[in-house]
Amino acid sequence: MFKNEVTLLKNENTRQIEFLNEDARSSIDGIMKSMSIFKINSYDAQVIFRDLIGMMQELELRGSDLEQAVDSDLKSFVDEITDNGAGPDKMEVLLGFLIRLTGTLFLSFGLLSAFAYTSLAWKANSIILLLYFGMAVITFVTDGLITPLFSTKKGMKKHIPSAVSAVLFMVLVAGVFLLNDYAAASSISACSVLLFWGASYLILGYLNLKNIERLAGGRKNHIADLISK
Repeated sequence: MFKNEVTLLKNENTRQIEFLNEDARSSIDGIMKSMSIFKINSYDAQVIFRDLIGMMQELELRGSDLEQAVDSDLKSFVDEITDNGAGPDKMEVLLGFLIRLTGTLFLSFGLLSAFAYTSLAWKANSIILLLYFGMAVITFVTDGLITPLFSTKKGMKKHIPSAVSAVLFMVLVAGVFLLNDYAAASSISACSVLLFWGASYLILGYLNLKNIERLAGGRKNHIADLISK
């Protein structure tokens, strides 16, 4: 729906990476997971993705791999990449969180209406908003701050973000459960709520598209050939 320069570049990267072997794809996947919007903007991340694919293709032709090329110091390699980028964009971080929040609220209220209450009018404690807000915060922070720290790790360390996320969710649910009895129940008009959060999600998505276009600026020459595809 919201096609822009980053989407075009991302689609082309997704197509090109399929030509690499499994080890190369795994290495790139780990590096890209470390490129959160807290470290680098999404436009630069996709440019880096493109360059990594080209680098991997050259290494394959030489019969080498990434670990040999960087002397097994993958962390320093990733740090050097991010340090040479333009850095994060504050507006993208803000819009990213708001999109995550509105999407979570829209999906949660939609599922409750469809399966839990089978109605667009039901009663719930106001504390339910705290639950969904907390869910959005946890997933956003985990994906943006915690997961990138361990994306290039191996063994059990790679699963630390999942464990941290699970613990945070359990603390959130326990807190909401304890507060639930003290919150007054009120009528919910799910139809109005869904329209509000759905419209907010679309508007924020559009604003994010325009912001990404701003980030791309005049740096579109290298993907001009993708626009016609």
